[in-house]
Amino acid sequence: MRFHRKTTPQTALPMTALTLTSALPSQTTLVLLDPTSLDGENALTLLDATDEHITLLVLLSGPASRALRDFARAEDIDMSTAGWRYLEQVVERVAVHHIAVDPEHLLAMTACGPSAAVELADVAATETVRRVLLPSSVDRLEPGLADLLGRVVLAPVLTATEFAHIS
Repeated sequence: MRFHRKTTPQTALPMTALTLTSALPSQTTLVLLDPTSLDGENALTLLDATDEHITLLVLLSGPASRALRDFARAEDIDMSTAGWRYLEQVVERVAVHHIAVDPEHLLAMTACGPSAAVELADVAATETVRRVLLPSSVDRLEPGLADLLGRVVLAPVLTATEFAHIS
């Protein structure tokens, strides 16, 4: 799904703020986000001018989704809606921090699977992935994820350093 800035959470339900488009980017940089950890978005610091197409992925299951579950309970919404609201906030932070990407080339995805490795490998199998960017929190939450992905994904897999933050 592509994120279109024209629709805001105040004017539409979160699920309608993201609409399908038919053409997918030729090569995407896949960025895993972890809303539970303070360093769960620091993979965004690895983005650079060569990342013309970006896919943001947040998991709705597993240890990295604890904060989303708490938010969903507090707001009395489902996990999918909580995930989309989080992704909308991340998209805004990407824009505020001048990470130059055309909104038409920014893809936001939620996934609910057994592990980050499985979900990232599935996306990499269906998309042409330029590189995979992981937050430093994966070393705590899913040790060995970067090594595992390096074996199953043809693209380079990079993990952000622990102290890299996008304010």
